Amino acid sequence: MDQIETERLLLRPLRETDAPRLVKLANRPEIAHMLASMPHPYSLSDAEDFLGAVRKLPANAANFAITLKGAPDELIGGTGYGPANRDDKPSHEIDFGYWLGLDYWGKGYATEAATAVIRHAFEVNTTEQIDTEHLTINPASGRVLTKTGFVDKGEITCYSQGSGLTRPSRKMVLTRARYLEQKAQSK
Repeated sequence: MDQIETERLLLRPLRETDAPRLVKLANRPEIAHMLASMPHPYSLSDAEDFLGAVRKLPANAANFAITLKGAPDELIGGTGYGPANRDDKPSHEIDFGYWLGLDYWGKGYATEAATAVIRHAFEVNTTEQIDTEHLTINPASGRVLTKTGFVDKGEITCYSQGSGLTRPSRKMVLTRARYLEQKAQSK
């Protein structure tokens, strides 16, 4: 899989050696409660299962470790896209997500990583549309999605494995056409 370099980040393939750091960062209710598919507590077994699933991703999917350029071996979060694998989403949808360890919140890393991975989805994998959502209790994620071009399609509900609750969410969509239009306008 490709590596992606941004101004401050290196997005690289996940490694087996990332498992302990993944557990350390992800085993926080503040993170898991904001996401649909991250369990809490988050164990080494959960990290190993996740890394195993990443190795089996189909060709129209990608998952990256988010690292700082100066410390490419130290995971600070993760991001990726691929066919939806949740019972509450149609399997034809291409889903997108990201998360960061708490110490990395509020520094613009999520927007920087998301922008790069969205570019990868549309320019490398020729994705036609990305469908995602964010829990309404996580407005910062909504701002990242809006900044990267996603359009709000209304309220839905989303089950959060980490909290065990179904919560209000906002459905967000980004089409290839909108992505290309925004890219042309930014030149």
